[in-house]
Amino acid sequence: MKTLFFILFLFLAFLSSQAQHLRLFGVSSNYLQTGKITKKLNYNIHVASIYNASQLKIGEKVFTTGHTHFVPHLVFNYKITDKISVGTGYAFGRHDIFGLRENEHRAILQGIYNQKIQKFNLSHRGRYEFRSPLNLKTNIRSNASIFRYQLGVNFPFYNPKTSKQGLYLTAANEMFFYLKGAENGPVSSKNGQILSENWANIALGYNDSKCRYELGYGFQKLVRNKQQDNRYFNLLQLTVASNINWDNVLSWYY
Repeated sequence: MKTLFFILFLFLAFLSSQAQHLRLFGVSSNYLQTGKITKKLNYNIHVASIYNASQLKIGEKVFTTGHTHFVPHLVFNYKITDKISVGTGYAFGRHDIFGLRENEHRAILQGIYNQKIQKFNLSHRGRYEFRSPLNLKTNIRSNASIFRYQLGVNFPFYNPKTSKQGLYLTAANEMFFYLKGAENGPVSSKNGQILSENWANIALGYNDSKCRYELGYGFQKLVRNKQQDNRYFNLLQLTVASNINWDNVLSWYY
């Protein structure tokens, strides 16, 4: 039995030595805007931009620095209860990952469940995305289906019942289950695993009642090919989030 475990250990060590994992460092900037349309309906805009600051060389291939992702989202959410909401929307992805460029349309369906445990605010989000990426080198379009589950935690260092301003700590983890992967590009590709991506982040934020400002660390793990090589992306995350009540905005026109 000991011999079997020893052989298995050597085999796993051999696979690890043959892996071509990428360890990258960069900056992720995010802008979020939530607007109240009616008592039940609101919209959410999220614009994400990621820049890779690492330059790597694996064999004869050079992975250069540069802008890798630009993804604007627009999602409409309908509140069923104070804890449950459903939403639908659209996102556009523009990707340039080491010279492999593609544009991607995304249709979004999601459900959110919020809960409170003492001072911790928890958010569970399940999101289905139908993606249609176009490889700009081959001009071939394909389709992908992805389910994403995100668990978010927020801990305010102030009392929200008596104040709307103060510091808070926020963290989240999101898993990407690739139900059907695209075949022609670096994003949304089927890489031999159902769980092909995992994103985690933690940040310290400040709420001034109208806007939130966050500074934190993000980590993205992606299985980038069928050989199970991983891309590890370490990110300095900068986030600005604002809330708009359109009733207050429209009152200026009366």
